[in-house]
Amino acid sequence: MQKTQPMGGSAVPTSTINKAPDIQSTAASEEEWEEEYEEGGLLPFSIFVFVFAIAVLVIEILTQAAAKGVST
Repeated sequence: MQKTQPMGGSAVPTSTINKAPDIQSTAASEEEWEEEYEEGGLLPFSIFVFVFAIAVLVIEILTQAAAKGVST
């Protein structure tokens, strides 16, 4: 069995760690990301919805035409 390292070894002494963390706001980079990629997925989705709506209209027209032909 190998020896393990002692707890609290000489990796980083706690006296060198800053007391106050350096927290930076991510709001600016988040806004840039939203502006850049906000509408990236809307165009393919809108094309799909448009084609689906046209298909529904065609099916509706065909079923109405078929219903009129059968009832008379």
